[in-house]
Amino acid sequence: MTYAEVFSWLFVSQEWNRLRRMPIPDKGFEESFREYIYSRMHFDSESTVRDMGLGLSYSTLSDTPHELDVVCTKGKELLVFELKHYEVSCLTKEIVFTFLGKVIDFYLKNCPVLSDFEVSMLLVTINQNVDDSIRKLCITYGIKLIEPSQMTIKVIDYYLRDLYQKILDREVELKQATAELINRVGETMERYDYSFSDIFRFRGANVEIDLPLLGIVPADVLNKIREYYSMFKAVKQEWRSKTS
Repeated sequence: MTYAEVFSWLFVSQEWNRLRRMPIPDKGFEESFREYIYSRMHFDSESTVRDMGLGLSYSTLSDTPHELDVVCTKGKELLVFELKHYEVSCLTKEIVFTFLGKVIDFYLKNCPVLSDFEVSMLLVTINQNVDDSIRKLCITYGIKLIEPSQMTIKVIDYYLRDLYQKILDREVELKQATAELINRVGETMERYDYSFSDIFRFRGANVEIDLPLLGIVPADVLNKIREYYSMFKAVKQEWRSKTS
C-alpha cells in the first residue's frame, strides 16, 4: 500500500506535468495514470476501462453497477482509485461520499469475500488547492487523498526513511533530527493511518463499524501531517545544502 501511495503522489506531483495532453475532457489523465501505476506496481489483477464490477465482476447490494476508475489487487490488498482531473474546479464532499458509497455498496454485497482483503481507497487529484474540509473528510473515513501540494503520512514516512539512508554518518545532528522525525511520524501513523477495512469489518454474519476509529479529531491529524511535511522539506533542504 505504501508504494501505491508513493507512485500515485509521484504521478500527480511530477509525472503528469511532463506528459503531453490529449484532446479529451480529462486530457488523458485517467489513461495516463492507469498505465503509470500498472507499469510500476505489477499488480496481480487490474481493472479495465469502464469496469462496473469492482474489477472482479461483482454486483452491488443495491443491484446498481458502479464505475470505479482503477481497481487492482496485490496479494491480499485491494486498492480502489477514484481519479479527478480538476485543475480549477474543486473537490466536493459529494465526490468523497459518492466514492465511499460505491465501495460500501460493493462491500455489503460481497463482504464474505472482500473481508479477506485489506481494502484501501485512494482519491487522486491534480488540484493544487484542495480545501481543508475535504482533507479532514478523507482522514475521517480512511480515504487516502493524493494531491500534488501535500504528501500523505505514509509518503512522508517513505521519503524520510530514504533520506535518512542518504545522510552521511558524520552529519550527526542532521541524522539524529531525521531519526527523531521518523519516530514521530511512525507514532502518528500507528494511531491515525487506517483504511476502509479498519472501519468496516465483517464478523460472523454481520458487518460492523469500528466506531473508536472515528473518534479522532481530523483537524489535529491534518495539522500533524502538515507539520511533518514542512519539517521533511526543511530537513531535505538542509541535506541538499550540505551535499551541494
